[in-house]
Amino acid sequence: MTSAPTSARAAADRCPGVLRPHHAADGALLRLRLPGGRLAAAALAAVSNAAQRYADGDVQLTSRGNLQLRGVATEENGAVAAGLVDEVVAAGFLPRPSHERVRNIVCSSLTGLLGGLADLRRLTCALDEKLCLRTDLADLPGPFLFVLDDGRADVVGFRADLGVCAVAPDRVRLRVGGFLVGPVLQHDAAADALIELATGFLPFTRGTGGRRQVWHVRELPSGGRELLPSSWQVDPAPPASGPAPIGRLIQDDGRSLLSVLVPLAALTAEQAAALVSAARSGAGELIVTPWRGVLIPGLAPTQVGGLAGRLADMGLELSAESPWRGITACTGAPRCAHGLGETRALATSIAEARRSAGRPGSAAVHVVGCERRCGSPPGEHSELLNLGATVQISHGGDVVVVPREQASAVVAGGDR
Repeated sequence: MTSAPTSARAAADRCPGVLRPHHAADGALLRLRLPGGRLAAAALAAVSNAAQRYADGDVQLTSRGNLQLRGVATEENGAVAAGLVDEVVAAGFLPRPSHERVRNIVCSSLTGLLGGLADLRRLTCALDEKLCLRTDLADLPGPFLFVLDDGRADVVGFRADLGVCAVAPDRVRLRVGGFLVGPVLQHDAAADALIELATGFLPFTRGTGGRRQVWHVRELPSGGRELLPSSWQVDPAPPASGPAPIGRLIQDDGRSLLSVLVPLAALTAEQAAALVSAARSGAGELIVTPWRGVLIPGLAPTQVGGLAGRLADMGLELSAESPWRGITACTGAPRCAHGLGETRALATSIAEARRSAGRPGSAAVHVVGCERRCGSPPGEHSELLNLGATVQISHGGDVVVVPREQASAVVAGGDR
């Protein structure tokens, strides 16, 4: 298999997949979609093995609960090695190659395991299956995002194009852009309704009939009301709650679950192997969260202490007091050609400054290397733009510029 041909419009849509990688300064970047963040332990093992053979060795976690590989060598035609594609296919990441870039489905990470009004796991699978069966929906923009919130409001703050919010164990309201719309639906009807709305959005992405080409529902002149029957009720989406907690949790069925934070969102080969081993002690699956974490469900309570200790020894974070909580970063220089400054060392120095000051992490901080602001988290956060010798710190409407060596202490001291 090779990279799919692209139109002029698709060339401007830089969201990478496997068959159409993004070419960065350090090699190709591949993104593997995980609807709802769910994957089998064996699938993570396969991706980690592929990362060691074909990429830089790490498996990265994204802000949509997907996986990435960086530093991948490519053929002269820009395609990745056939062996890498074969391994990705064998691991189950490309059920429909034509749709690989549009399978962007974020779901409440703990749904069906702990809390929430509804279990949206079946709805996530149904939406993915119906999306892949519709040939025309392969033309959705790569950034297009479905967000399914199970009523706990943990992902309701994400900038969804379409989605649902649960209002009862078996009922949801549709979400279009920033609105909850229409009548209350049974779960079984929600996937078809979302597919119909996505189909209605397609003409706007092509800019036909004199309309401006758009990428997201929120870019429509009426914020998405154009897709709705005039009789439908339209309400604001509810306020967002916080991300999934970190540490040892008790599932609704009495079994245990470990919620692990991955510093810098990059799993080394050893960390990936430890997560795979832990998952095989439980339900055999893992859930990648949009907050650069991993859930390990279905563990016996007697297992949790030993497993948590081994994961912590690998450099993974399992404490709610971790100074890494809330710290994220784009790739930055020199790995990204757009980067004006590095980001990973700066993010690490913020965590170390928090630790030294005895300040637990919580306030969201995102470090970027250029004004493209890749990977920025939803909701309120402080942004650090590393310009090289100086760092621009933005929070709300306030902007200050400080020397690079002072930035970590300024941010750690201002956490709230």
